[in-house]
Amino acid sequence: MAGTTIADLKSGDQIEQVFLLTGKVLRTARNNSLYMQLEFGDRTGHIPGRVWDATQELADSFQADDFVRVKGRVETYQNKLQVVVGSIERRPETEVDVTDFLPTTNKDVGEMFARVIEIAKTVKHPGLRKLLGSFLKDEEIADKFRRAPAATSYHHAFIGGLLEHTLGICEMALSVADRYPDLDRDMLITGVIFHDIGKIEEFSYDRSFTYTDSGELLGHLYIGARMIEERSAGIEELSPDTVQALVHLILSHHGAYEYQSPKLPMTAEALAVHHLDNLDAKINAFRAAMFRDRDPASRWTEWNRMFERRLFKGYGPE
Repeated sequence: MAGTTIADLKSGDQIEQVFLLTGKVLRTARNNSLYMQLEFGDRTGHIPGRVWDATQELADSFQADDFVRVKGRVETYQNKLQVVVGSIERRPETEVDVTDFLPTTNKDVGEMFARVIEIAKTVKHPGLRKLLGSFLKDEEIADKFRRAPAATSYHHAFIGGLLEHTLGICEMALSVADRYPDLDRDMLITGVIFHDIGKIEEFSYDRSFTYTDSGELLGHLYIGARMIEERSAGIEELSPDTVQALVHLILSHHGAYEYQSPKLPMTAEALAVHHLDNLDAKINAFRAAMFRDRDPASRWTEWNRMFERRLFKGYGPE
């Protein structure tokens, strides 16, 4: 992409480049003048922006999710970088490469997807194996599965994030299955691959990461469970009990009512998927918080809403 990425910006930089506008709020200052709080994004991260002495006309000329050309300077405010905007104007999507503005996995998507298929092929149960194939061989579903983020912000919030997250849990599940041979390995592996499948419909991820209407109204637990039930209907080798156990695993994998699970894990496989999912999500979220932190003078991050605490960045080199 043209210009300097957000990750490379430094205090004192003079900039003139295009960003994706990811947030906009028009406010009134104490002296009754208007100003705008903005947030700009590209594939490397986000940075806040400020427009002083704004006008309603300027505020109405662009909206969140627009591409905007920004002239201004980077400065430090309260130990954080921000862009003080001198001028800003909306630019058409035809002038940009949208992929420059969406964070993307740094891993090879093709290799990850091939590995998920390889793991799926180890499932011996004929019905579960057919069910896996009905999803992974469906090009429309497979394309969404390769592209979707796993979240809009906290963990694996990037193109390919759902695939990376799913594969990470798959690899851990293989070790768990070897460590606990009394687990139903086929159910565990199938459950891990499908646990977040509803996210391919829960999120919109063409320009920015937002919730679809069905994502807001239903959520990925229900969407995923419904997808499993619909595709299971035509598979003779799947008994109602097996489908029910898989649906239970999906509906319960958040592990607690306050985290939107309508049921708590009641099978060993559901319990295992819940903890594997939680571990992978939390470690990735911790790493993301470290990456986003822009205050090198502090050993601590800002208050993190996901963890409900500040996070320790370490003592640094001795």
